[in-house]
Amino acid sequence: MVIIRLASLTERSEFSPWAELLSSQEIAAIRATRNIAAHAGYAVMNDELFWEAVTVSVPEIVERLLNRG
Repeated sequence: MVIIRLASLTERSEFSPWAELLSSQEIAAIRATRNIAAHAGYAVMNDELFWEAVTVSVPEIVERLLNRG
């Protein structure tokens, strides 16, 4: 669910101040992961990469977003 919510930060103008804190690579990765989970199903997702994303990358991103300002 966190990936889906993070993806909304990259697509809605009211969240642009937070989206500006993300690199283009982070935005692409968030959107790609959301698209795989939402449209292709979890069976095609690389479990190791997904685990690394939600245990390493996402917490760092969330911390950065919470400390904005």
